[in-house]
Amino acid sequence: MSIESAIHIQAKENLEQFMAEDEPFILYFSSKDCNVCQAVFPKLMNLVEVYPIKAAKIYIDELVEIAGQSLVFTVPTVLIFYDGKEILRESRFIDFEKVERTLNLLNELIPCRSKV
Repeated sequence: MSIESAIHIQAKENLEQFMAEDEPFILYFSSKDCNVCQAVFPKLMNLVEVYPIKAAKIYIDELVEIAGQSLVFTVPTVLIFYDGKEILRESRFIDFEKVERTLNLLNELIPCRSKV
């Protein structure tokens, strides 16, 4: 998944539609003036590109309500969801090894889920 393929959420309705479409998915919370966020996002997208998972980027300065409802109080924050539940939350200092382990686990679970 390239940086351009990540969906930029601009309204609460966009987020609701995104969450209803595909699972699993990643929500990446950022701020426009966060230099660390600008460096972390491409690294996350490079990691995600080999997995069947969609990603969305949310700017907390544009969508304060969504950030608050998601209990995101610092950026960058990565949330991974599966089966409608948050299964991983990484904030500020992103542990990319933990993100990759979670994605590997999901990759193993997804084929099993479609056979049920």
